[in-house]
Amino acid sequence: MENAISYDVGSLIYPGTYVPLMKEEEVISALNTSPKNELVLPPVNITELSDSYKIELATPGVKREDFLIHADENTLSIVAVHKQSANYSNEQFQLHEFNYTCFDRHILLPENADTEFTGAEYKEGILRFYVPKTDQPAKNLHTRIAVY
Repeated sequence: MENAISYDVGSLIYPGTYVPLMKEEEVISALNTSPKNELVLPPVNITELSDSYKIELATPGVKREDFLIHADENTLSIVAVHKQSANYSNEQFQLHEFNYTCFDRHILLPENADTEFTGAEYKEGILRFYVPKTDQPAKNLHTRIAVY
């Protein structure tokens, strides 16, 4: 897949460059063609810290390249389209619950959440965000968030 999105290396919070592999149009198309019974809502924990909000989603088995994350004003949108590995197709499961084919989760944040400087990391099956607080209502129109 070719990606036309570029990032200004000078404005990144973390060293290095990360360009998502999927375009927004591809993810939306995959969501629209997925059967509705395959869409799941991963569990979320939100913790208010002194200077930020910590948001955690349990998403085992998803690769960080499968996430498309953006914020529109104070709504955080997390979308994942996960193509199942061929290794799973040969196995006979007794129970198979942690398989996210795709999901589209929207989280409404408080007005003082500044999504422009949100950091995201994916580690050990947990997608974790730190959204800084601001003194006045944030006016972030559309912010793409990279996962490290």
